[in-house]
Amino acid sequence: MGIFKHKGQFISSLAKATRPLVEGKLCDAELRATIAEFEVDEVAYGLTVDRYLLGVRAGESLGARASLLKYYGAELNKRRTELAVEIQELDGVSWEVAHKIGKTPASAWLRAKGNSIEGGTSEIQLNIIAKVLLQLPSS
Repeated sequence: MGIFKHKGQFISSLAKATRPLVEGKLCDAELRATIAEFEVDEVAYGLTVDRYLLGVRAGESLGARASLLKYYGAELNKRRTELAVEIQELDGVSWEVAHKIGKTPASAWLRAKGNSIEGGTSEIQLNIIAKVLLQLPSS
């Protein structure tokens, strides 16, 4: 990908390292589909970030599109950490695992919740998107 750093492959790697595989694929078809959907969404987000950054470099104003990026980036981060906790199951909240690596998927999951609050809540970002980008009337 371009400027944006793709993090979704971390989820695939984590799943392959911790879940049962058959012929190199996760046995859990539902989890496999959830991971694939997440990775497609993250690649689409990364391409959108790249496109907006190229526009900014060309002199365009980001304007209210910054709210779109901030909102969706925070949502992707929450989904990423929720998937990591789901994939690791009990190890995701284990004190023993946290002690070895200094962090658990659960602690990252809790931290991701803060991303939707910092710099303007998700609700505020959605209001900006609705009013400015979609030009919807105020309620």
